Amino acid sequence: MTGPWWAGLCAAETGLDCGGQPHRLRWAAGELRALDHADLEGEQILSALAGQSFPCLDVLDLWARYAADLRVLILASRGPADPLAVWTPPEAGWTAGPARGRARRLASVRNTGTYSMLNYHGGPAGPDDGLPRLIGLGGLLPDRLAATVIAAWAGRLRAVGAADADAVSAARSALHAALYGRAVTALRSWTGRRDLAVALTMIPQDQPPRLARAGDGIAAELPFGWLADVWARGLTTCWGRFCLTAAPQPSGDGWLLSTVGPDLDQPRPITLGTPPPS
Repeated sequence: MTGPWWAGLCAAETGLDCGGQPHRLRWAAGELRALDHADLEGEQILSALAGQSFPCLDVLDLWARYAADLRVLILASRGPADPLAVWTPPEAGWTAGPARGRARRLASVRNTGTYSMLNYHGGPAGPDDGLPRLIGLGGLLPDRLAATVIAAWAGRLRAVGAADADAVSAARSALHAALYGRAVTALRSWTGRRDLAVALTMIPQDQPPRLARAGDGIAAELPFGWLADVWARGLTTCWGRFCLTAAPQPSGDGWLLSTVGPDLDQPRPITLGTPPPS
């Protein structure tokens, strides 16, 4: 993969109540911005010194805090076939930071076929207190947060050095789980078989990905980077074929995909044009 990790991802925007005013949060080119705060630095100082809360700034802080947190991938959607129904309390009922950590928070997240509940009660604010808030953002922002986390770890795996080796080794099972959940969801949606058995091997980025028959199921060999290059861009299927790799054309005009058909034939290329600017 060449070029910035966010290439091909359209902008995403949502609104929220910030001090009684309708404000906008917009993600574009890999960065989340609060569009209605002209003096972010000054308001951040005011927030720190005077204890005045600005919900937009709270979200920006949380976004930076969880930008490489693999727990995001546990709560976030695994694709269009895995919608989330998220409930968050009214703005007045949500507080952030250790000084305001005794407020009760509740968030429920429904995945297709599963139901999980996150309960946050009194006591000091825990490390996960902000995750339901971020996952509950409107528009495509939760997907963009997941893409941010995926890109951070895909980069670590591609350029792992001595400093990162222990962290990557400790995270390997979580990385595999994040890849497995999204690949299985995509493969079941592609085949139309909700009970499709999938055996997934997470391979190094420099090995070619492949799909093969495994009895009545599919054996998939995919790198974690498949999530960044293919899944996050919504390119898992194209023209009825499953996408194994996606890379920008050398000319920068469009994308070159490597795909396989339902019969799991040899990979064939598909060229896509560049999407319109958002």
